[in-house]
Amino acid sequence: MISIRVPATTANIGPGYDVLGAALTLYASFEAELSEKLEISGCPEEFQNEDNLVIRAYKKTLSDCGKDYVPIRLAIDTNVPIARGLGSSSTCIAAGVLAADSLHGLGLSRDRIVSICTEIEGHPDNVAPAVYGGVVAGFSDGKDIHTIRYTPDEGWRFVTVIPDYEVHTEEARRVVKKEIELSDGIYSTGHVLGLIRALETGDEELLSAACRDILHEPYRKGLIKDYEKARKLALENGAATFFISGSGSTLMAAVKAGEREEAVLAAFREAFPSYEVMTLRICHEGAIVKDI
Repeated sequence: MISIRVPATTANIGPGYDVLGAALTLYASFEAELSEKLEISGCPEEFQNEDNLVIRAYKKTLSDCGKDYVPIRLAIDTNVPIARGLGSSSTCIAAGVLAADSLHGLGLSRDRIVSICTEIEGHPDNVAPAVYGGVVAGFSDGKDIHTIRYTPDEGWRFVTVIPDYEVHTEEARRVVKKEIELSDGIYSTGHVLGLIRALETGDEELLSAACRDILHEPYRKGLIKDYEKARKLALENGAATFFISGSGSTLMAAVKAGEREEAVLAAFREAFPSYEVMTLRICHEGAIVKDI
């Protein structure tokens, strides 16, 4: 039997749409072992079958590696909410690929694991940080997945509001423009480069200037009724910047550890008493697999 722990992620950070993601200190845990028949616990009954995303990723990995499918007994224990923009699907995909690799001794490299995960997810901005940890940028050249890993400043804190309603990725993608002006592409390129530098150095002024998006947030914020209120509170209480996590509905304020972090946290808790409000940090180690 093995245990797998996969971090939640925040993707599309500011101008890093479909490119930039970070692993967070919020986790989904899985236990798996080979079995004579498929058994799944820890999730709604409707997902206790071969359509479960963990099992789909597990089966695809075996197929890609030329191995026969062997059922598993799977126990799921997750703190990552579904359809809130925190990479819940990526935790399941990564767990399935890692389970296949570990239980069947496939010897896959982390790069190959990320590649398989990306084939399933469609883009690497969630799955890459879930596997590697830290802050990761990723892109495909049509054949291979390329990832660039960054080490962010340890002082960053992400004060997080998780509303009690969902925003599905499909809906969030529908509202985003499919074509953009050249000037918008130039704007986004420059800003995402500055954003990465600010995360690495801890430069709050640079982060405030660089974490400004024109590709997705102006359209997606309309799907999140609390966006404007939370943004105003975050910036009034000293956050360096504010952004939608993934496609939402989760919202995040980036701030350095200390009094302003506590001020933003208190303001969010007072304003949104029925929502989950917490402070998260960057998870540097990524997914972990252990024998039990």
